[in-house]
Amino acid sequence: METTSFDLTPGQKSLLASLARETGKAIPALLDEALEGLQAQVRHRPLNGEPHGSDADHAAPPLHETPKPIWEQFIEAFQDVPEEERERLPVDGAAQHDHYIYGLPKRPA
Repeated sequence: METTSFDLTPGQKSLLASLARETGKAIPALLDEALEGLQAQVRHRPLNGEPHGSDADHAAPPLHETPKPIWEQFIEAFQDVPEEERERLPVDGAAQHDHYIYGLPKRPA
């Protein structure tokens, strides 16, 4: 393997070291993964509004999808919860969230 010398910022060095510790992977392996992901992302970008020649038959995935509003995420999450279970949920959950989340005594109404 050929070594190439280039400078990293202290933040980049710290991030690479942290990722190496968390994943158990060597820094060169992490860089390989990052470069492969970047390469795939660049290949799917349109050039002057047109797909690249080899990608003409493939739709490019959206790079950054706009997240759904939180209320839509809750609606989707609760669609599979049976009605009997939903009826057992507390009606004072918002007002008494500290009680239900942290086990603190309920606040007086």
